[in-house]
Amino acid sequence: MAHGNFGISYYQHEAVTTIIGREIGATMVLTFTSLALAWIIAVTVTVLAAGRNNFFSRLGTGFQLVAASLPSYWVGTILLLVFALDFGWFPVEGATGVTGLVLPAVTLALPVSGFMGQVIQDEFVAVLGQPFVMSARARGMSDFGVRTRHVLRHAILPALTLSGWAVGYLFSGAVLVESVFARPGIGSVLVNGANEGDVPVVSGIIVVSAAVYVLANIAVDAAYTLVDPRLKPS
Repeated sequence: MAHGNFGISYYQHEAVTTIIGREIGATMVLTFTSLALAWIIAVTVTVLAAGRNNFFSRLGTGFQLVAASLPSYWVGTILLLVFALDFGWFPVEGATGVTGLVLPAVTLALPVSGFMGQVIQDEFVAVLGQPFVMSARARGMSDFGVRTRHVLRHAILPALTLSGWAVGYLFSGAVLVESVFARPGIGSVLVNGANEGDVPVVSGIIVVSAAVYVLANIAVDAAYTLVDPRLKPS
């Protein structure tokens, strides 16, 4: 394993690295598409709703609480039944194009957006009371400009920390989602390997998943200084 040799699959009779290399691309696309979508949802809801005492603020907060508590396999099943089977807007299973990516990505992104949104909103509300925010308003900057140009930049740091965890969560969550939507990827390979007792395949995928999680957290640490230059080492 230390040299990247995970052995030969008991059932596919191929090198595990070959199997993972063939399937990991689809899983990585799903993982990072879901992460980007989660960020878009979390930031949009927070900018529009945080710090306001109105119906939309309460609706946004309620959405984040509900989204964070939704199990991915349940969300995927509901989306599949409604938008694929009933409405026919998306393929039912096994699709690899853009349309086949939408429902799985939404399935994974919703719970993560709820967690991130709550973290961003707490920090967002705290930053709204800072002196530099009042100074920006006094200079005539619009409320939307203050929120997007000043407050958001400081409020996303805690959620940026969560991104490292989110990559690991999404990568492992792809196991269930790829099974629900019959998508190609290492999630489906892992499920089949576990059912067949294919130890080399299961071990290889677990090690690769752990490596992805570690690399994601290293990337997040490096991204801190890009968001807030004050964090650069002196």
